[in-house]
Amino acid sequence: MKNARKIAQKTYHENCEMILQGYSVGIHHYLDNYRTSLESIYYPQLFANGSTEEIQKWIIQNIQYLSDDFCHVFYVDSNYQGYFSTGEVVDLRGESYLSPSNFKDTDYYVSDMQYFSMADYPVFFIEKPCYNSEREFNGYLCASLKISVLSKIDSEIRIGEKAVPVIIDRAGLILTHPDENYIGKIYIPASKKYRKITSDIIAREGRGYVETESHLGEPIDLFYMPIEDCGWILAVSFKKEYLSAIYTKVDIIKYLILLVTIGALVLLLFFETIISNYFYRNQLIEPLYDPLTKLWSRQRFETEVAKLFRRNPKSKFMLIDTDIRGFKFVNQNYTEDEADKMIAFYARTLNDIVQEYKGIIGRGYADHFYILVKIRNVREAMNIFKGTTYLLNEMIKAYEIPFFPKFGITFCKPSYHPEITVKELIGQAAFAKSTIKDNMLSPYSIYNARLLSKINEERKFEQCMKSSIENQDFFVVYQPKILLENESIVGAEALVRWKHPELGMIYPDKFIPLFERNGFIVKLDFYVYDKVFHFLDSQLKAGKPVVPISVNMSRNHNKPETFMMEFMRIFRRYTIPPYLVQVEIIERSVMDRDTLCKITNALHKEGFTVAMDDFGSGESSLNMLAKVPVDVLKFDREFLLSSMHENGEMEEKSANFIRTLVKLSKNLEKETVFEGVETQRQRDFLRSINCDQVQGYFYSKPLIEENFVNFIASNIKDERNESSSR
Repeated sequence: MKNARKIAQKTYHENCEMILQGYSVGIHHYLDNYRTSLESIYYPQLFANGSTEEIQKWIIQNIQYLSDDFCHVFYVDSNYQGYFSTGEVVDLRGESYLSPSNFKDTDYYVSDMQYFSMADYPVFFIEKPCYNSEREFNGYLCASLKISVLSKIDSEIRIGEKAVPVIIDRAGLILTHPDENYIGKIYIPASKKYRKITSDIIAREGRGYVETESHLGEPIDLFYMPIEDCGWILAVSFKKEYLSAIYTKVDIIKYLILLVTIGALVLLLFFETIISNYFYRNQLIEPLYDPLTKLWSRQRFETEVAKLFRRNPKSKFMLIDTDIRGFKFVNQNYTEDEADKMIAFYARTLNDIVQEYKGIIGRGYADHFYILVKIRNVREAMNIFKGTTYLLNEMIKAYEIPFFPKFGITFCKPSYHPEITVKELIGQAAFAKSTIKDNMLSPYSIYNARLLSKINEERKFEQCMKSSIENQDFFVVYQPKILLENESIVGAEALVRWKHPELGMIYPDKFIPLFERNGFIVKLDFYVYDKVFHFLDSQLKAGKPVVPISVNMSRNHNKPETFMMEFMRIFRRYTIPPYLVQVEIIERSVMDRDTLCKITNALHKEGFTVAMDDFGSGESSLNMLAKVPVDVLKFDREFLLSSMHENGEMEEKSANFIRTLVKLSKNLEKETVFEGVETQRQRDFLRSINCDQVQGYFYSKPLIEENFVNFIASNIKDERNESSSR
């Protein structure tokens, strides 16, 4: 009997330890994801040599790419001044969570619970040390998270109701608990018998097992251990009645001791298998491989790259960071299974190519993949990369859902830069990739030290953007829209250009993304509207022919009433019929469809037409059409660019897709306009599928005002001559 009880108790304890270990690994996984997210914006050269203003600007520009759970992201310099993503600068001297000693044996730090001056709720911090070019400590990159996010993590990894996990910080404060009233306090059992088993004592001991009582006064077995790389303690409690139940069965059915023991073991093994599979599926137990793609995890990838560097210090390597453009669009418009299938397909395709060149590959979060290949020289590597990218895109075309990858590239010779880490190399590739933005013509970008000059260039733009408005250095050009039915001009799109007296001609791909980030695009929009309205008004007063002009509404207008008030204030300065003005909007996210709907309805009420710009670019989606009642769909030029063979012929699958979209648009009674028409074959194809209008270099480049007036006059003259000849 005693042996049977010992066996049952041993098995019970082993099972509890296993569950404790599983929960601990799961929580560490989530905290590590927060660390990885924060590190994704750590650009070593900037944080080593940049000014605090440049660093703060960098954080503000990239905050959108970080975890949604982050409340505040900020940089703290050596004088303990905090530079926040909100634009604020706060004196943080005396804050206990900021100390260089936090990073004595680690490259990141998770703080205990804090009450933060910038928030009215308790938080904890994820921190990364920053170093100057001499590898001397010079600051902190930090993110704050609500303590309540830990309860969300707890609920996501919870299995069953028998095990109750509780997280305790270094000071013994309770961070998660079934009863929220205990959070932020040191737990002291009510019974004198267990009064010495407090949460601060458990925090000091770090690992062990005790018999105590729960907050409800129930006897429990408490198992606890440190959470890896964190400093916190995870404690998991099990009611004593579970073990008592096992003992009771042993006492009652003595002659079935062996059978009960075996059954209990089998049952425990069954639960162990379920729990192990659960954590494996969620990438919590096995950190070496990604369960979806079966590729190495980022951690394993970094480890293997470091090994390769140590074994081949004089070799040259090419590191690539790649993801899928507009992957959020896939998540919004397809099921999670479809998104996973796309990731798995892309992983297989990449892996096949990487293995051919004897490289290694790993998966990061979501659609992010990392690749390392040994190379002979940069020129040869880039020639191979370009050829391989073409083949990759051809393979991707065979996939049922169209998608487009982008790549950030960096090169390294370990012996040249022995101090650089794999994380820093990935950061370089990620930074290069971030410079691509929405440029569909550039699927890749190569990191080099000169990229830092991009920040300085943008700072120059910002210094002179306001004066350029005042000095009218910005000017408008017009690209004609052609009706395919008879090739007559039926409209034009107004586009902005910038010619600075010192900086010269600056094209939109340089300044539009910057102005969208800093908000100046709103002022520029209204400047363009005024120029366009003035042009139309002067043409009408001079008795010259005009066509409707479409103007772009940038993605920064998020208050319909404010936009309409200023738009109409400018419009009413002139005597123009509203049908001569069309506003092109772009869907930015699912959350702002109500805003777009309000703006569209307000514009309709005033007599203007509305077009959905860049439809199909990955930002505008089909299920949006029922909610935003636009009049015109403008299809992104990438549809045509990605759908042509080298000989200029349309790829059949893409052609069918475009044909279906145009037909759908017709069924929804929307006019269709295709941008980027550059060849006769493209024009003929679009005409054959009953597309309404096109614009592009096949008919005309964007024209300055004088040349646009002549284009209209010439087009109308040709129409009259054609009519008289008939």
